Amino acid sequence: MNNAEYFSAYILKLKSECPLLDETAGHTIASMIIGYRMGLFDRAVTQGEKALKLFKNLDGIPGVLSKAVMIVASDARKKLPGQVTIKSSFNWDGGDPTDDSSRIPLDDDDTKYAFCADSTKYLAVALPQEKVDIRDAYMLDTALMLLYGVAVCSSPMDEQAMEEHLRDYLIQRLGLYRDQ
Repeated sequence: MNNAEYFSAYILKLKSECPLLDETAGHTIASMIIGYRMGLFDRAVTQGEKALKLFKNLDGIPGVLSKAVMIVASDARKKLPGQVTIKSSFNWDGGDPTDDSSRIPLDDDDTKYAFCADSTKYLAVALPQEKVDIRDAYMLDTALMLLYGVAVCSSPMDEQAMEEHLRDYLIQRLGLYRDQ
């Protein structure tokens, strides 16, 4: 099975085994990961914080989804000072995305956002022992893959945009961890 087929099978597995988000949360996740991929790190942070707030109102959402959001938001926050695009002047709610008054604080120490052993059933691939030196990249890549899969299943209106901006990238990243 090639990486594209494997990734498609992974998404189908998520659809059947992972409790899905409502469409609003799915759209928020899609906006977050597309923003991240396009270098709009302020958008990724803002949408990630919004997603975490939405998760609190949803029942049965596995903690691995919150961890994935925190991993991506933490990385986006680190990259924010180097954002080369024009900072987003508004968020989807019409407010200023750089306003710190409603921010969920994220530590700079992202080791607490690492996936635990119980999370592996929701991840696309396990980190091979010989590649333990790339743990941080692995955590980010698998977080993006998980969020992509959940967003595709939860927010069909965002599927085309995510496919255009993320799918091929994530399939390439998946190839770094899979033994063919």
